[in-house]
Amino acid sequence: MIPTFTVQDIFVMMQTLNTKTLIGFSNPFEHLTKYEVEREWEKTYKKLHKLNLIDLVNKEIKLEENFGDALWIMSRTNMVVEIIKDGAQKSYFYFSKDHVVECKEKDDSEYTLYVHGTPDHVWNNVIYPRMLVGVEKQSASEGETILLPSSSYNSWVKARSITDVQSLESINSGEIWKSVSSQLDAALKSMVHNNRLMVFFKEDNHWVIEGMHVLTSPRNNWTFKMVKKDNKELLEGKQSSNLEIVSEILDVLVRMQNQKTTLYK
Repeated sequence: MIPTFTVQDIFVMMQTLNTKTLIGFSNPFEHLTKYEVEREWEKTYKKLHKLNLIDLVNKEIKLEENFGDALWIMSRTNMVVEIIKDGAQKSYFYFSKDHVVECKEKDDSEYTLYVHGTPDHVWNNVIYPRMLVGVEKQSASEGETILLPSSSYNSWVKARSITDVQSLESINSGEIWKSVSSQLDAALKSMVHNNRLMVFFKEDNHWVIEGMHVLTSPRNNWTFKMVKKDNKELLEGKQSSNLEIVSEILDVLVRMQNQKTTLYK
């Protein structure tokens, strides 16, 4: 049986390695007393020892080798990719030059760790297939783009409809956005999946974010990339074929690489 870990378990493991920041998780111990934190640490160490993942050798903590390598990648990575499928199924991918560690959330808010192969293997065989789930081989019938408020998009996905058309008028010029929004509304009504990809990468000790959404529908598929206009965070959406979706994801990576980010060995 593959072991699962709570957020508390993960934080204990990361703090053991003196991790400064762990993308994807907030500190579950923030409002606990010192005694309560010590109890959580004790509970996690007992659990890991029972799983033969941790031991005490000459009064020093020793991690099982593969488990320790996975934790070290999570602790020292310079790049993290988050995928959320349909607003619920979530995975974080922590990259090194040689391996990628996936931290996948289960329905009961516990996480399973998987160690994958090289970054190229993970992009081609794990990340792309998950982002393309539900995508049918269809061409885009409309080439125009449309700007959306990010918060509105999330609520429209839940409602499966554009419920606030007037919010589009102030940020889109011309008249074409009306026909584009009509097609988007139809795609939302017949939506199959809505997946989000976020890439976090460290530049000069600061984390920078790039991201996009992919909405699939029997009518047409859409991609939405993060843009900034008049100091506002918006989504720029357009209809996309399956190849264009891959191209959009590659654009996210290119923008990341332009920041001269290097992966931890």
